[in-house]
Amino acid sequence: MKKLASALVLSMGLLASCGGEKPDVVNLSYVDAHWTVNKYSLEQPEALESVDETLQACTGDLTTELKGDLTVYDTVIANRHQMTDTGDEYAYKSVTYIKGDEHYALCRDMLSERFQAEVIESFPPFVDTQNGKRIQRNPFIEPADETTQAEFLDTDGLLEPNNAVEPFPDTIVTFIPAFHGEVELTIGDRPVAFPVLMFDPMMAHIDEVKIAIGYHPDEKKPYVLLMLADLYFTMSPLDEIIDPVKGEQSYEELTVKRLPLRSELLPDKSYPLYEFNYTRDGKAVTEIATITYRASELLTISEQKALKDNPDEQYMPSVSGPLIYLHQQPFNHESTLTYPTILRAVGNEMDDLIQAIDSAEPTKRTGDQGNYPYLTIVDGLKGQEFEVTYKQRSKKLDIYVTDRSTKETYKLTSEGAETFLSYFPDLKTK
Repeated sequence: MKKLASALVLSMGLLASCGGEKPDVVNLSYVDAHWTVNKYSLEQPEALESVDETLQACTGDLTTELKGDLTVYDTVIANRHQMTDTGDEYAYKSVTYIKGDEHYALCRDMLSERFQAEVIESFPPFVDTQNGKRIQRNPFIEPADETTQAEFLDTDGLLEPNNAVEPFPDTIVTFIPAFHGEVELTIGDRPVAFPVLMFDPMMAHIDEVKIAIGYHPDEKKPYVLLMLADLYFTMSPLDEIIDPVKGEQSYEELTVKRLPLRSELLPDKSYPLYEFNYTRDGKAVTEIATITYRASELLTISEQKALKDNPDEQYMPSVSGPLIYLHQQPFNHESTLTYPTILRAVGNEMDDLIQAIDSAEPTKRTGDQGNYPYLTIVDGLKGQEFEVTYKQRSKKLDIYVTDRSTKETYKLTSEGAETFLSYFPDLKTK
């Protein structure tokens, strides 16, 4: 992106020195046609036509503190589906609108699993402010009552014939979700490798989450059983971080007892929840399992910048710099384009090609449609679409590009056309 910016600055500088003004040919923006955008409220998803509000969110000054009591409103998710078989163009961004002492946009994208937040003046018109849901800063845990226990034990996941996991009914507890964070479990002094529970602002509409401990007698392993909103049920082994000396832990004849706990879980404080009793090497073992809530921190501006500058450290690493394609049909969300219906500009450095396009001069003429009438630039979340026409002369090929948004047409200079062809060598054989 830095190189693209430098190329544009160079172009403007040269024009200014000559005393003339020329419109930018390369003028990246958010292209609605590249994205599908859906609003997820407390009811059903709703498609939105414009992507601008979503992609512009959290691009200004970030905040690391959401003040006041928090009410969660709609979440909007934008997806740019892969355009080619490489999938390098894929991107997504989610924005959740939250009201505290101020209005907030809470964003997450391919940079990091952590959220970014920005104070905004007001919510966009499509946000339904009549159906927000208050959400706590910290989770609250309490034992399940008899009715909840019965519903949990009657779930389809536990009643499947091939399911060998046996639940301990008394271990069922309920959590009122927190704003954003995760719950860790430690058995004795051994932490479980993955959080047993993760909270997200989009869970605000869920009244409670239920978890319990089960046992697989053949594997001699404990399992965590989770039910979300009485609809989604999962079970997974409580895999611990393996000690290279002691190896994997085995729990023979395991029984689990729930300890009394009804409390708000304060961040970074450990709470005894279960008592594990089992046999190891022929000896009886009793261990206490504790849970700890870890509140997630918001991404800072400096952390965001570091991730943008280092694609390899991003949550979902993306290609650095612009992607430029010539193609035979427009992109669509239903299918991907493959060679030879699409040509990708060769090389890793696109500066010269961007400069060649941006240096094109306005014209009223156009050429003839060739085998590849479409040119698309994708850079980060932005992009630009052109139609391309060609006019073959005796010793050279004239190339014209028409911005599909503004309908303005530009002719590449002779040098620009040569540069253009060098990035798309297959054009010379078509």
